[in-house]
Amino acid sequence: MDEYNVRTETYTAVPKLTMAASSIIGTRKYQQDSYACIETPSGCLAVVCDGMGGLEGGEKASSLVVRNLLEDYIRLTDGDIRRFLKVEAIKLDKKVFHIAGDNGEALGAGTTLAAVHVLDGRMSWVSVGDSKIYVLRSGELHCIVREHNYRLLLNEMLSNGKLTKEQYHAEEGQAEALISYLGIGELSLMDTDEKPLQLLAGDMVILCSDGLYKSLSEDKIKAVIADNDFDLQRAANELTATALRTAARGQDNTTVILLRYS
Repeated sequence: MDEYNVRTETYTAVPKLTMAASSIIGTRKYQQDSYACIETPSGCLAVVCDGMGGLEGGEKASSLVVRNLLEDYIRLTDGDIRRFLKVEAIKLDKKVFHIAGDNGEALGAGTTLAAVHVLDGRMSWVSVGDSKIYVLRSGELHCIVREHNYRLLLNEMLSNGKLTKEQYHAEEGQAEALISYLGIGELSLMDTDEKPLQLLAGDMVILCSDGLYKSLSEDKIKAVIADNDFDLQRAANELTATALRTAARGQDNTTVILLRYS
């Protein structure tokens, strides 16, 4: 696997929850994805961030968010995890917005955020940008967050009659541009749970950067996991390796975290 520049880790978390992660640089020169999993008496937190903004801005942004989120989580005392995740997203948006270079110049850095917290089988989450959170249940893959890109806005305008189909198609070339991310400066769009999701035995939660789902279809993701269901770490490794092998025109940084509840 060295040829793929793969970084992998395996975690055994709270009872009934097992985690595995894999991250590759792909064919890019720099790794701008950051991720982490942590276990405390208050539960397990998993996070994936996909940075953007020049040669150093993206890496600084994603690593800053992961580091600060974990540090703040460790210090959390009130137990209101849903409020914590929302407040953290708003606070970290401002921190990323103010990231500067070595000479004090603004880097214009940004990062996505996908984070989940699991305690006693109940899961809360927050998502900003286009990293994704899936739940694989009974063979069906469900994405529980939206991609916060221009296509989301275009679809809303089209459904509300504020845009014609012709105007929609004329704008599609910009559809993947993000309209929400940490570092935008005035964060207003994020996805969170209305109430914690109760995981069922056999459920798998998948967090990933866009390098995974832009290279592999949902059916392919399910197939790779099914083929390696006996070994969670192998499944994570195979997802990133398959994404790299499948890429036709170069592979983006790709990170995946798998959480299996059993």
